[in-house]
Amino acid sequence: MIQKSQYLTAVKSNESNILIYTFYIWTFVIIARPQDIIELLVPMRPALSVGFAVFIAYLLKYSHYKNKNRILESTQCRLYLYLLAVMIISIPFAYYRRGAFDFFFTRYIIIILYFYIFYKIVDNENILNNVLFISCMGASIYSVNAIYQGKIEAGRLAFGEMFDPNDLAFFAVSNITFNVLFVSMPNSLWKKYLCLINIVIGVLFIMMTGSRGGGIALSLVVLILLFDRSRNVKYSYKIIIAILTIVAVIYAGSAIDYSRFETITQIGEDYNVWDETGRLQIWNTGIGLMLSNPLTGVGLTCFQEAIGTERRAKGLLEIWQAPHNSIVQIGTETGIFGIILFVLISYKTFSIFGIVKKNSEFRMLAMIAFVSQVGFVGHFVSAMFLSQAYSVYWVFYVVISASIAELNKRKTDSLKYIS
Repeated sequence: MIQKSQYLTAVKSNESNILIYTFYIWTFVIIARPQDIIELLVPMRPALSVGFAVFIAYLLKYSHYKNKNRILESTQCRLYLYLLAVMIISIPFAYYRRGAFDFFFTRYIIIILYFYIFYKIVDNENILNNVLFISCMGASIYSVNAIYQGKIEAGRLAFGEMFDPNDLAFFAVSNITFNVLFVSMPNSLWKKYLCLINIVIGVLFIMMTGSRGGGIALSLVVLILLFDRSRNVKYSYKIIIAILTIVAVIYAGSAIDYSRFETITQIGEDYNVWDETGRLQIWNTGIGLMLSNPLTGVGLTCFQEAIGTERRAKGLLEIWQAPHNSIVQIGTETGIFGIILFVLISYKTFSIFGIVKKNSEFRMLAMIAFVSQVGFVGHFVSAMFLSQAYSVYWVFYVVISASIAELNKRKTDSLKYIS
């Protein structure tokens, strides 16, 4: 007969499995955005609905996790909490208070909840590994659907209502390098081949969007991977990835507008440089607004309205323009403290990946840190051309860095204790 203690252990294990598997589904929903692919899902708000289920499952297991991965003991988590406080403080002073309030408490709150539960329950390498694999598959599924269901407009791939072509490239760049982890580490052949295909799909997807910022970010990622001296990725794998990608790009050449990428070398002729509605002028105006509202900014998501108001005050055509730069966006909307915290958290994210990559005694953690660091470089560079300060992908990298730091510390302490 099964003893009572064994039965209770089995029940607790099943409860944990339910929470973990539901969290995996939530990760897939957040990354792959199935509502963009299947319109019937839009009214259901999948990210919110599944997130609510995960939260209920977590509350049922709260006693098991309450002493694990304490939020306030992590520097990254504390800094993120400070940033959230700054974001909330900006709301009463926002140009459009209702919009700022609704954004934070009905949309961004889901990202905050994801950060919290991720950090609390991802307490071993296997779970983190699975989360990253799910992100790879989610990004690839979304990309494939975008390629086949999207439209080529003015030489650029367009898909869904959430992302424009530049955002699509940002999305792909942010997720593509995790595939390198599964190609390089000991895995079944099917997983290696699948992630090789994912890389090729990701490169094609980025090229088809015609995003110059995405192209620059992708080029930087490729250069880092190719010339990395730490030998985290075998040279043979680099050659295979390069050959497959080149063949795929050549094969799909007719779907790629190379003329857009050629204009990168003619930046002086771009309207963004010299026109009064171009990005340089937008950034300059945004910085001016931040300095005029240094403590509170113009409020969450209020950059466009602030720009329009500023232009009207100067007697110019009232145009609501996006910031097209994540640092300018967070600074203008939340003030000096917001921009300092955003940059500091980003720097520490990059730094943590580098420290774990270089010093960790655990091969899996070191490799995860390496691909995450390379991916974060691509993500951050791409975000410098887009309004993505509140992106879930930025938060994804931040919480990965916090989790890796905690996992590496715990495993290192255990190793010292054993020895």
